[in-house]
Amino acid sequence: MTFDWIKRASQLQEDGHPFAIATVINTVAPTSAKPMSKAIIHDDGKLEGWIGGGCSINTVISEGLKCIKSGKSIILRLSPEKISDDKITYKKEVFLTCESGGTLEFHIEPVLPMTKLIIYGNTPTAHALANMGSFLNYECNLCSPGISSDIDLSRNIKIHNSYKTFSGNCVIVVASQGENDIQALKSAIGSKPKYVSMIISKKKASSIMKQLEKNGLNKEEISKVKFPAGVDINAKTPEEIAISILAELINDRNSEDDHEAVILEVNDSEIDPICKMNVDPKNAADSYKFDGNMYYFCCSGCKEKFALEPLVYID
Repeated sequence: MTFDWIKRASQLQEDGHPFAIATVINTVAPTSAKPMSKAIIHDDGKLEGWIGGGCSINTVISEGLKCIKSGKSIILRLSPEKISDDKITYKKEVFLTCESGGTLEFHIEPVLPMTKLIIYGNTPTAHALANMGSFLNYECNLCSPGISSDIDLSRNIKIHNSYKTFSGNCVIVVASQGENDIQALKSAIGSKPKYVSMIISKKKASSIMKQLEKNGLNKEEISKVKFPAGVDINAKTPEEIAISILAELINDRNSEDDHEAVILEVNDSEIDPICKMNVDPKNAADSYKFDGNMYYFCCSGCKEKFALEPLVYID
């Protein structure tokens, strides 16, 4: 039965599960993989689909998990031959010495749930922030007791009549501005966001933070609250303040540098003594104990070769 990766990807997106799509973009025989074959890599390391076998799979899964974590795509080349310096177009190159001798090139793309933008408050700035955030592909949630449905908001914005706590990937802005600030902050911190800020002056914030400590929150959690929210652009109107906050969110999200150079494989995993691949002991295809030491392998073929003459392959 053909793997319907489009249908499966749609299901995972609907359920809010992060995953990565690995696509074979080029092959050099001998290899069992076919160009444009696809597989889905789950965030627990499981793989659905077929993109070849043998030595390549563990590396593809490992790189897929890194893409899910970083949120960035990668081009991966697995080959026994090093590409010449004047032809480098890859982000990552891993050298193989497996008996198969083939070359595989993959595009690995993470597919992540939308980041939730949680806004606590029922103020003009909160409304402007929600409307603008929805245009930047955030899943916007506006939370405040007694919030009216008559507010001019984008239809994509979810309204909650309470300062509820959220789970999952989220960033939070507390825009309550004097209305139940403590309750809003407790819910914000309890959601464990990647980023949390508050629209408040530094002088008033000092008093609010002391009240949070009295309410049982520790200093480390409180210290994660950034105030005042936004970058300093001398914002005056609710819309200008919303722009300054979104600029800060964008800067925080895009702060990691993107280097396009080749990245050589360096990690703390075990080395397959036959093909010299990095192998995660937890996901190794096979293992073999010799002279009191455990050796891990990318495939059973490497293990069988090692078992015949272990001393030949031990440095």
